Amino acid sequence: MMHASQTQIATTITNAGGNAAGTKRPRRATLDNPASQLGRTYLALSAASRWLMLHELAGEIRGRFDKMDSEAAISARLRDLRRHHGLRVESRRRGDSAAHEYRLQRLTPAKAQPDMLEALQ
Repeated sequence: MMHASQTQIATTITNAGGNAAGTKRPRRATLDNPASQLGRTYLALSAASRWLMLHELAGEIRGRFDKMDSEAAISARLRDLRRHHGLRVESRRRGDSAAHEYRLQRLTPAKAQPDMLEALQ
């Protein structure tokens, strides 16, 4: 038999992360969603035809989406693109400056390779 405090703990654990109260869960940020910082950062960087510094990327986001994302937030989203989404975000120093500039490496689709099992038969 459970005591009242054990019942409360069990209820809390069961409802953790759930939708028992009928509230909406936040939509997961996707790369094509301009409503999220991650989406805006990806869309602005993928449309760029040149290397961009953080303040230039912030300007692109402000111009395209009318949002004021900070350079620190954009830097964190660039890290997210690398670590959690497997994209190649290149970085290099601009000239003799300590400042970095960024670009999204365009990956070409892999060529179809022949099926090795068919080749052996």
